[in-house]
Amino acid sequence: MLRVISSPRLPRRLVTGIVAALTSFLAAAAAMAPGAGAGSQASLRPDLVTLRLTQDDLVLESSGGKLFLRLSNRIGNKGRGPLEIYPSASSNNCDGDDNPANDRDVYQRVFQDSNADNVFERSQDLGSHEVLFGCEQYHPAHHHWHVLDFSRYKLVRARSGRTVARSTKIGFCIVDTDHRFAGLPGSPPGQYYPTGSGECDQESIDGLSVGWADSYAYWLPGQELNVSSLRHGRYCLVSTADPDNLLRETDNSNNTHRAKIGLHPAKRTVERLPGDCRKKP
Repeated sequence: MLRVISSPRLPRRLVTGIVAALTSFLAAAAAMAPGAGAGSQASLRPDLVTLRLTQDDLVLESSGGKLFLRLSNRIGNKGRGPLEIYPSASSNNCDGDDNPANDRDVYQRVFQDSNADNVFERSQDLGSHEVLFGCEQYHPAHHHWHVLDFSRYKLVRARSGRTVARSTKIGFCIVDTDHRFAGLPGSPPGQYYPTGSGECDQESIDGLSVGWADSYAYWLPGQELNVSSLRHGRYCLVSTADPDNLLRETDNSNNTHRAKIGLHPAKRTVERLPGDCRKKP
């Protein structure tokens, strides 16, 4: 037989003390949360977008007995705040190769909207918080440092959506190169990133200003997919920025661009076709 035992009523003074202690604890936890140091200020986050490919961005090239589809890639920032990244002071072997001289952890600095106008102003919006998001490694072919796995490419069959080729993890030296969205509020008229001691070195602060984009041309190392075994047909070329969604952004749904292409391996030609890919691989 189940017996119900009534709980004794707690004294009002004890209840009041418990409530006060719990309130203090929750307030302290909120103050320790990322970005909470600026009170109720909103974060001015970036919004990365992979920009549209054109015919001039695509080349088929033979090398070492293999056939490669080479592509130029552009990643822009359409957000309210900049993407600002900086390396740690020393190596923590984030690339796993046990060489402390060639890697650094990478942090993202997210700015706070100090004057609550929803526009990034470098002289006004001084508050920020930092987030560890990735790894930076020295790239011998480019002679500077890259943020690892900043972009990924793949090729899929347009009809079936089956993946037929993938890139390795693509590293970027992230800097302002093209003023693509000059009309966005808070977009500086001139290049701001990189800052510090030099372009993408161990101590520079890199990133994308509001309204700016970074371009990687098809002739640079890493900008290719091996298509040696593929036959003539229609494909969808998929390029994704921040593929693991490690960066703090306002919108992750627009990081990917899908371009319909016609591949002609025997003729060594590639054609950018009109329209979008029907499937979303």
